[in-house]
Amino acid sequence: MVIKLKSFAYLFLAASMGFVACSDDDNPTPPPTGSAEGTIEGQITGSRTLSADTVYTLKGYVRVMDGGSLTIEAGTLIKGDKATKAALIVERGGQIHAQGTAEDPIVFTSNQPKGSRAIGDWAGVIIAGKAHVNTADGTGQYEGGVLGTGVAAYGGTNDADNSGEFYYVRIEYAGIPIEVDKEINGLTLCGVGSATQVHHVQVSFGGDDGFEFFGGSVSAHHLVAYRTTDDDFDFDQGYNGSLQFGISVKDPGVADDAGTSRGIELENKGSVTGDVYSRPVISNFTFVGPGADGGTRHGAGVHFGLNSRFVFRNNIVVNAKTVAVEINGQTAADALLSNTAGSNAELKNNLLFGIDGDFKVSNATGLTVDLLRENAVDNWGNTILAAAADAGIESIDLSSLNLKLKTGATAKTGANFEGLTGLTTVAYQGAMDTEDWTAGWANWDPQNTDY
Repeated sequence: MVIKLKSFAYLFLAASMGFVACSDDDNPTPPPTGSAEGTIEGQITGSRTLSADTVYTLKGYVRVMDGGSLTIEAGTLIKGDKATKAALIVERGGQIHAQGTAEDPIVFTSNQPKGSRAIGDWAGVIIAGKAHVNTADGTGQYEGGVLGTGVAAYGGTNDADNSGEFYYVRIEYAGIPIEVDKEINGLTLCGVGSATQVHHVQVSFGGDDGFEFFGGSVSAHHLVAYRTTDDDFDFDQGYNGSLQFGISVKDPGVADDAGTSRGIELENKGSVTGDVYSRPVISNFTFVGPGADGGTRHGAGVHFGLNSRFVFRNNIVVNAKTVAVEINGQTAADALLSNTAGSNAELKNNLLFGIDGDFKVSNATGLTVDLLRENAVDNWGNTILAAAADAGIESIDLSSLNLKLKTGATAKTGANFEGLTGLTTVAYQGAMDTEDWTAGWANWDPQNTDY
């Protein structure tokens, strides 16, 4: 087995830095308070409930099998075992009912002691469903079967498939390479259907991507990717769903040694089957890049790549290491200039700032940077900022992070939802206005939390 190595000096730096908060609330998020100890391992074929009065250790690949059900009570603490590279895998046909609350979130974290936790201590959470994926036969297996025979198979024809509920959940110090370019992420949704509920999820200090979507039609909202190693939000294999209210914050000293770290990586690797392109609808996200101090492995704020289409509306992208928005590939370029409803791409009403400028276009003809900029500003309502501070965010400094908008901020009235359905209409661009929806359940300093 070939293992992809990360920069452990960078990883330790990320794991050991001090407290920051996305709120002006001086009270840190309280940890779960279970007193008993338990273990969860092997296969779950019936129904199992994890109780908040018990602290659980997750060992090895724990699989919720077809027909099985795992219920996790609000306030439950689950520690991923470092020695066995633990992962929770909800197989196709299985269900998870992880229903935390703002007052009592469910926490997945490292089993290492306070002060010794590190990126990649355990593997992460995978949910597999029966919705469409862009493969030759409409199905897939996680990273080509790298996890073992039959493990994490996904896909099908039921876009309304229901894998359960996953909300008010934190995932800390997860994400590991299994082989070169084959990793487990913080939260991976594979062919997950639209009846599944995913919202208020924070992935922090992840060893690979924060959130990855392999096909499927699940929508999600109120998502946080904080100081992860690779891409914060990654889309592939024909994902079609909507994401609203999200946060992506990069650490200048943490990046993927084997690739390029971005806020978004959107691609549709391989040929497109049955016209199933990846086309996420993304609105009201705030992307904070690593800034000029970011290492050379940091890239564009958001990257729209091979065989992809997208709707990118009402977002803020600031402090990208290179450019704010990168268009890579003919499909993405053509879709931006198309007027065909439902198959085009949209880049509208965003605030954009990158250290090296606003846009980059590559591997495409008919779309130049100048043409993209002209359309983006004159026709599509985007604003190119002269500096990150011009967005009007309270603070993007990691030591005092506060993503609420200042009084009089440009972003307060810049949103436009014309033609969009299924989203919450608000006046502002970015993740939040004056209400911090992360307060009470998110944790910005898990290294120093008494779990």
